[in-house]
Amino acid sequence: MKKTSALSIFLASAAALSGQLAIVDPVQADQAPTGGLQEWSTDQDLDAAAKKDADAKAAAKKAAEQDICIPIGEGENCW
Repeated sequence: MKKTSALSIFLASAAALSGQLAIVDPVQADQAPTGGLQEWSTDQDLDAAAKKDADAKAAAKKAAEQDICIPIGEGENCW
């Protein structure tokens, strides 16, 4: 009977783990963004307006009616 060495155990476990890791699919890569404002991306123009979802539009309308500043990001920016 052959004696197993630490190297053979390491190689067998590395092969088993690398085979399982190669099958991992990015789960959210093909999903549309959900909720809130969409962040600016490099595909947009600098002056492009952010697209608001229904909740963000309702919050902006309520803020305009009540003259409330809803902070977006850091600093004094409001919408």
